[in-house]
Amino acid sequence: MVEAENQRLETPLHEACRQGNVKIVMLLLNANPWVACKLNHQNESPFFMACSNGHLKVVKLLLNQPWLRELEEDGIDQNCLHVAASRGHTGVVKKILDVCPNFAQKIDKNGQFPLHSSSSKGHREITRMLLQLDSDIAVKFSNDGYTPLHLAAMNGKAAILEEFLSMAPTAFQYLTKQGETVFHLLVRYNHCDAFVYLVQVFADTYLFHCPDQYGNTILHLAAYGGRYQIVEYLIRRTIIEVNSRNLKGLTALDILKQAEGNAQILLFKLLQDKAKKTSEVEECNTNTSEEPESSLSRNKENLISNGLGLMRLSKGRREELNEMAHFRQNKQHEMYSEALQNTRNTITVVAILVATVSFTAGISPPGGVYQEGPHKGKSVVGKTTAFRVFLLSNNIALFTSLCIVVVLVSIIPFKRKAQMRLLVIAHKVLWVAVAFMATAYVAAVWVTVPHDHGRWVLVASLSTSGATLGTAFISLTVMLVEHWLRKLKWRKEQQKRGKELEDLRMRRLGSFNSDMESSNLQGYHSY
Repeated sequence: MVEAENQRLETPLHEACRQGNVKIVMLLLNANPWVACKLNHQNESPFFMACSNGHLKVVKLLLNQPWLRELEEDGIDQNCLHVAASRGHTGVVKKILDVCPNFAQKIDKNGQFPLHSSSSKGHREITRMLLQLDSDIAVKFSNDGYTPLHLAAMNGKAAILEEFLSMAPTAFQYLTKQGETVFHLLVRYNHCDAFVYLVQVFADTYLFHCPDQYGNTILHLAAYGGRYQIVEYLIRRTIIEVNSRNLKGLTALDILKQAEGNAQILLFKLLQDKAKKTSEVEECNTNTSEEPESSLSRNKENLISNGLGLMRLSKGRREELNEMAHFRQNKQHEMYSEALQNTRNTITVVAILVATVSFTAGISPPGGVYQEGPHKGKSVVGKTTAFRVFLLSNNIALFTSLCIVVVLVSIIPFKRKAQMRLLVIAHKVLWVAVAFMATAYVAAVWVTVPHDHGRWVLVASLSTSGATLGTAFISLTVMLVEHWLRKLKWRKEQQKRGKELEDLRMRRLGSFNSDMESSNLQGYHSY
């Protein structure tokens, strides 16, 4: 009866661990210790039940079983620490970490570590224990693309933010998949108290002014979401660039124009007054002739150092700002460089595949060859028009693909523009090779399929090949043209914002990648 299971596949030991009855747990283990390995219909062990309900004495009893601890470590139930951390059972978490510290490295089905669970629920002491054990987990992403700090911000856990600030400050530099900082998340989920706390720490850093992938600053986001309390705080209490435009060309003032309500009217007035004052200050700094040229240069460098028009930064804050800006930009450029290299490798593999198929088709022509006689080894259908089309197309596909392989393995570009130019040429030649390989295939089908009763097969083959490949080529061409137009528009906007300031920013933070910057909203671009 110790192994008896109910409808949920739970044994009496499951229920004893759920209730926290130590004596009954001891009796059941003495009768049959292996019953502790039983899992219910949700793949939960009795040990998971004890951790889930915070029964510390039962947890200690089970952890004192060496064989059971080894089974747990081998993966019978890896989420016991997750559930204890999520429900705030501090004693249980401490005991598990003392006996099995490697449980802190376990991930659940969502790719989350126990630190994700404690951070999202706001359990400060548990979060501190996990960070002390391994602070590197603070920058681990879940399957959804969030770090433990992101989850804490999304749930407005100010105490957790304070712990990360003291124990893992580098975690604040990591962005979500949408390029959002912790400030964006706090605004999006309207957590004012936690937002005000972080503003007091990061108010004059790039993190505070950093836009997301759509070009929205936290002021844009607050205006979009109707977070008027945060908008008022930003206007009255912080030095924020109110004239900043997102990728749609909108300022926060433009967004508030579209909103309705008394609060919106008041904030619109405040924001409009601040925008005018900011414009006057910028005009004064640009047109004044009394200030020496060297002083103007210093002011412009301060203006660009955070990318958003703040000129009163301490030296330490300015260095921190530049460091965070470099960190984000370098990360994006590393991903882009890796994508270019992967593209080059893919083109090489596809070209080799096309060459292999074309070579095989060339030495084994459709329709076969004569097996005897004066034409032995010659193509049986060599005099037909379809075979000549096949032979010509197949040769073009073979040798163009071979040219692609030879060029790509012979040239090593060490500059992005040169590599991009090489990939563009190789890519277009690959289009030609694939198109002629498809043509050779259709011609081969024309040769081998009977024309008397199988004409509909020929028509279907031509229609299918033309429709599929033609649609792909036309779609890619349209995407390429859209990218060219988008990049042209982006360059015009950059010129409107002031060429001199942009050049200075490029010298400070690195040159722009027009392909990447203009397509930041899409996350990809054609070439």
